[in-house]
Amino acid sequence: MDNKKQSTEQYESTEENLVQDLKKSLEDTINETKYILDDLKQTVEKTIKDQTISDSTNKIVDSVISDIKNSLEEKSKEIINTIKTAKAINNFEEE
Repeated sequence: MDNKKQSTEQYESTEENLVQDLKKSLEDTINETKYILDDLKQTVEKTIKDQTISDSTNKIVDSVISDIKNSLEEKSKEIINTIKTAKAINNFEEE
């Protein structure tokens, strides 16, 4: 196997590992944030007896969780597309 092809395969393997690490990190961040926000909801429900405040807090927290998930999913797709584009350019340049 020539050095150029071996180098390309190593680059692709590293690239795939980075993408997988990024996905895992984003999932972990989403899960940890969701846990923190769920804990906040429970704390509000236990300590504040005003149902209106509790309901409002739940709506806000649910909205924040949704926004975070949507935003991170969009950004991760953008990053993956950027990596795929860079990979396609590298493959084209090698030909």
